[in-house]
Amino acid sequence: MTQVLSLIEKNTALWERYQALKAENPMLFPTEGAAVLEVSEFELMLASPYSQYIGEEYREVLKQFESFGKVESIVRNELAVHEKIALYHNLKLGEKMGLALNVGGFDLRFFMWQWKHMLAVSDTSREDKPSYSIQFYNAEGTAIEKVYLRDLSDENFANWQAMIQTQSQAVSANELTLDAQQPPSEWRYKSLVEEDREQLQKGWQAMTDVHQFHGLLKKLNIDRASSYRQAPEQMTQQLDIAAVEAVFEKARDAQCPIMIFVGNIGLIQIQTGTVKTIKRMGDWLNILDKKHNDFTLHLKDKALAQLWCVKRPTKDGIVTCIEGFDRYGTSIFSVFGQRVEGTQELGEWQKITEEVIDEHPYAEVTEPPTGVSV
Repeated sequence: MTQVLSLIEKNTALWERYQALKAENPMLFPTEGAAVLEVSEFELMLASPYSQYIGEEYREVLKQFESFGKVESIVRNELAVHEKIALYHNLKLGEKMGLALNVGGFDLRFFMWQWKHMLAVSDTSREDKPSYSIQFYNAEGTAIEKVYLRDLSDENFANWQAMIQTQSQAVSANELTLDAQQPPSEWRYKSLVEEDREQLQKGWQAMTDVHQFHGLLKKLNIDRASSYRQAPEQMTQQLDIAAVEAVFEKARDAQCPIMIFVGNIGLIQIQTGTVKTIKRMGDWLNILDKKHNDFTLHLKDKALAQLWCVKRPTKDGIVTCIEGFDRYGTSIFSVFGQRVEGTQELGEWQKITEEVIDEHPYAEVTEPPTGVSV
């Protein structure tokens, strides 16, 4: 069922329930808080006394971000939070797709059909540390991206407020409708019939670009995790979850530049560079590199359901990645060695991945979850 939300009256009771929970658990961020309260994150944040609905003209807002100097973009999914401070530069938005291409800065891939609603959140609850962000959501109220103003100079702040005012004035409705959230299904292994499995393996071996992989899966109607179990020999290796931390530590120790991908239904954010500070806190493995390269990663690695080392052929040779999935078969993150198209993969990265295959093989020998043939 769709849900109608008022844009006139705040749901104060919902916000107070969240604040009560947050008082008990200060680390209960809106994404987790919304899940506990069984509402969408958009509904929860709309209830905030600091939020303002500013409509659906997200393209116009995205195009203005470059004028605010360095901003912080936070992209997350259920188990990973990817935070980067940079210039919103080289933005190109098409009808269905978009990108911001700036390796080492904002390197973004947009799935524009998922973008819908915007909130401006001006949290002044802490006078010493006010927070100003524009938050983007899909039609179901799932967060796609949050962009924070970091240069609070008078002129910058005035322009930010003017942007918000312009967008809010274009909103004439007193209410909006959210689509019903579709609960995800547990991942189930899909076993291909022999003919299709051969097609997968031949198509895999014939790839000249990693981006051809998506088309191959779509043609065979199979998910990534299931395809990895039926890949050509030596192309995939399932790993123990402990390999996640080992990969980052080895990349740090070797000072091997890597590319870290984290995405959701509407956006993928990519960080390219070396890793310096790795720290585990509670359930989260963290890369705390703001001082090094304006990047932070929070990864709930122990909650991953599957971890794979995957090799794909390209015209420049084999390209290797480490990819983790949640229990729904959703790709949570992936890591590649830094590579420019037209060049071979870094030898240091190949060494790292071979070492984690040797040191952290998947130990469980049970069959995958009950599957279906397709």
